[in-house]
Amino acid sequence: MDEQIALRVAIIGCGFVADQHAAELRSLPGCEIAAACDTEELMAGQLADRFHIPNVFTDVKDMLQKSRPDAVHITTPAHTHYQLGRMCLEAGCHVYLEKPFTETTAEAEALIQLAREKRLHITAGHNLQFSPEAIRMRELVKAGFLGGPPIHLESIQCYSHDEPTYGRAVLGDPNHWVRRLPGSLAHNLISHGVSKIAEFLTGENPEIVSLSFTSPFLRQLGQLDIVDEVRAVMKDEHGTTAFFLFTTQFGAGSNELRLYGKSANLIVDNTYRTVLRISPSPYKSYLRYFFAPWTHAHEHVRNSFRNMRLFARNDFHMDYGMKKLIELFYLAIKNNTSDPIPYAEILRTSRIMETIFTQMPRHGLSNSE
Repeated sequence: MDEQIALRVAIIGCGFVADQHAAELRSLPGCEIAAACDTEELMAGQLADRFHIPNVFTDVKDMLQKSRPDAVHITTPAHTHYQLGRMCLEAGCHVYLEKPFTETTAEAEALIQLAREKRLHITAGHNLQFSPEAIRMRELVKAGFLGGPPIHLESIQCYSHDEPTYGRAVLGDPNHWVRRLPGSLAHNLISHGVSKIAEFLTGENPEIVSLSFTSPFLRQLGQLDIVDEVRAVMKDEHGTTAFFLFTTQFGAGSNELRLYGKSANLIVDNTYRTVLRISPSPYKSYLRYFFAPWTHAHEHVRNSFRNMRLFARNDFHMDYGMKKLIELFYLAIKNNTSDPIPYAEILRTSRIMETIFTQMPRHGLSNSE
């Protein structure tokens, strides 16, 4: 990607998430945002005005023909991803698809196969996989801190219905597109938490037993068509197990990944951007109760100073994961190397989600009701 010849990039879907993409693309050397496209011209126009995008479109085919972008970022609702992704690939564009990658696994397989046939790059918006704490965790695992690959994983993903730009909109609109997804509210959200597990599992179809239901909060509101609680247990072909929890009920919400290994454990917290190393205590008898907490406290202090150093170097902004993922995606395009998220991992995430959704009750009652 010669900086003298900028890649032309288009954004399809000009809502809230598109702002984040535009901000990162504008600061990426060797790229120029050539077009903004949305079925609502006002939405495309406001994004173009704020980010100095020269061309505005309301029709994707028209945009692809006239603007001829090299790459397209698709930030539209999930049920549109397959059709739009296919159109862009067939037009010869590299594609960045926001999460969830597609509505079904069959669609994900088809898009990835098409990208391979066209020799194009495609990736999913699993930006939390590239946060500073996720990168640090991966370094520790690779260095052997766990004593080998993880034996068991636990991914905890919390969400609040009070989230102003999305949560309240879903609850306030009985016809919101999220309600029509096979996985209800969870369908549009859980790929972040599931992809953390999918990275460390093997094989195409892990065994999964899932329990899903509508939270007491939504039941009180009479919104039984929304499923907002998921619990899933998994095992892959090599016996690695995992537990996934998606909930809207925790007061102190957090987004964590816990990895348990033969020699030690790791706790990755996206909410506070920390990586805690948990090793067996060398102290015996009562001493472990006195000194082990100091070791844990030292881990927290260490994380605090690490975060402050990153902040001082101006390398700690709120959308770091998206910034890193976009950088790696365009580096793969430039060098024609592997995409930042392996295709097998994207497909495994999709299959896990689809299995959870097939075990999900239709009207928000628990699986046993």
